Amino acid sequence: MTKIDLLTADPLKKKTGALVLGLFEEEKTLSPLLSSVDSALGGEIARMRKNGEIRGKAGETTLLPTYGRLSARFLLLAGLGKAGSVTSESLRKASGSAAAVLRSRNIPEAVTTLALGSADPVADTEAVVEGTLLSLYRFETYKSDREEAPYALKSLSVAAEKKDEKAAETGRRFGEVISRNTILARDLGNHPANVATPTMIAKTAEEEARKRGITFLSYDREKLDRMGLNALVGVARGSDEPARLIVLEYRPDKPANDRPFLLVGKTLTFDSGGISLKPADKMELMKGDMSGGAAVLGTILSVADLGLPVHVVAVMPATENMPSGRANKPGDVVKAYNGTTIEIINTDAEGRLILADALSFGIRTYHPRLVVDVATLTGAVVVALGGQALGILGNNEELIERTRKVGEATGERGWPLPLFEEYFDQIKSDVADIRNTGSKGGAGTITGAAFLHHFVDETPWVHLDIAGTAWVDSNEPYKPKGNVGMGVRLMTHLVKDLAEHPLAEAEKAAAKGGRKARRA
Repeated sequence: MTKIDLLTADPLKKKTGALVLGLFEEEKTLSPLLSSVDSALGGEIARMRKNGEIRGKAGETTLLPTYGRLSARFLLLAGLGKAGSVTSESLRKASGSAAAVLRSRNIPEAVTTLALGSADPVADTEAVVEGTLLSLYRFETYKSDREEAPYALKSLSVAAEKKDEKAAETGRRFGEVISRNTILARDLGNHPANVATPTMIAKTAEEEARKRGITFLSYDREKLDRMGLNALVGVARGSDEPARLIVLEYRPDKPANDRPFLLVGKTLTFDSGGISLKPADKMELMKGDMSGGAAVLGTILSVADLGLPVHVVAVMPATENMPSGRANKPGDVVKAYNGTTIEIINTDAEGRLILADALSFGIRTYHPRLVVDVATLTGAVVVALGGQALGILGNNEELIERTRKVGEATGERGWPLPLFEEYFDQIKSDVADIRNTGSKGGAGTITGAAFLHHFVDETPWVHLDIAGTAWVDSNEPYKPKGNVGMGVRLMTHLVKDLAEHPLAEAEKAAAKGGRKARRA
């Protein structure tokens, strides 16, 4: 991975391959730094702006040779859009676009000034680092003609003011750690399903946990059967691949939270739909149905790598969903770990089944202060929100709003959807306690969350449906085509935020012995 360091000296004096400068759209007066560069280049930037050859629009990049007039061999101008609209996310995108140019032109080292003079050097430095590292990601494991190694950005110096050095270093460290673990999550989601099996994911989690002193447990299908996780076992029974319930626990010496934060991620390594078989078109993308599990793995590894004083437990129910003579059938009834009986209407609504057992197991075993689950749960969320936002639902308004705000700050945006009582009526069953799909009225994302609500007991809970955001079909500034590693940034910062500023309602509930959850 590209080496990232801070530069608090004059960036114009640093000998390097390229100097990256931000350029605002419709900026009438160049910044002092740009003015110095423009003077050294004989007014070339001003001329190009006057001629409309460079405009500073978001996403625009212009690479210019300096002909020895600067310490850098090249100048790379990155458009930032209008000055008043610049955010950490726009810096992330601009850095990603710049990194792509540097890589394509085989420039091995660079200095970036995109976070220089920022009002929030922690967030903006982190964004620049993430945009760079995540843009450079390529998944070429199975290609015989991989690109040659020289085409890589080997080092990047992030310019920061001396007074901001401590804050910028925090941002650099967060950006590097989160990017590394996002890349791990991307890799798991991009591997084919015959490689990224439940066994392989468990082995990967165990190896990564061992490096960090994280406690690792893995339950096989026979053990899960004896424990009564029948909803998970029912889905797993249709596959020849052994299922796993993977549990990771990070507990520092002096955690800020007495009871852990529980993270649960859907780890469906391939989803054929089971007996309710999916259409063949794009079924190959169902190798990424384990993106929720990859996200919680990346999150707990990031928390440990950053040394955050937070007690966290991650639970990953891992299995395939396949059609066979042993598979669940529409009309079957299973009893979940918490005793709730479920009528299976559609075997392709399997993610909520494995999450049901994982949620209730995690809550009843570890008694968490709060729980976050993340899953590629429903196609309906794509209809509702497209690929621009994940769905946020839950039983605690403060937790939902905190999640939304952290998502906005980290560039993994989400939008709340309601959980009105009427939606719970849609999952009532004639023959069991509940059914695994809604009976009428649409709202598939909401009824999926209503189903999960039955398995969180009294715990403050938020559900993240990432089905529309976990994968991109074409290259974006810092998201190469394929699995995005969605959720690692959001959940790492959410865990940090909740540890530093506990939920007010959760604190009251803890003092009273728990808050009664709304049930249908």
